[in-house]
Amino acid sequence: MRRTLALLLALPCVALADPAPNRLEVVVGKTVERDVGMLRGYFCDDPTLVTAQVVTRGTANVWIVTGAKVGTTQCRVGSQMQPALVFDVVVKAAT
Repeated sequence: MRRTLALLLALPCVALADPAPNRLEVVVGKTVERDVGMLRGYFCDDPTLVTAQVVTRGTANVWIVTGAKVGTTQCRVGSQMQPALVFDVVVKAAT
């Protein structure tokens, strides 16, 4: 009973959470950056949509993404031997 009540009380909090915490929007020709901690390397499902790199700044790594052409792709930052972050990358047209 207590477990069920706790779950019911927690559900509204889940609903308020950001639905796409790793959504990254970038405009063609523009660059955005995300702190990725100690992760290294990346792979995108459609590498023609973005140019990207992971660079070290101080004690952390930054994933730098530039929009190349309009579209949507998923990118994984991190190697196969470590945890990774997955980003839904949406490249939009310049206005």
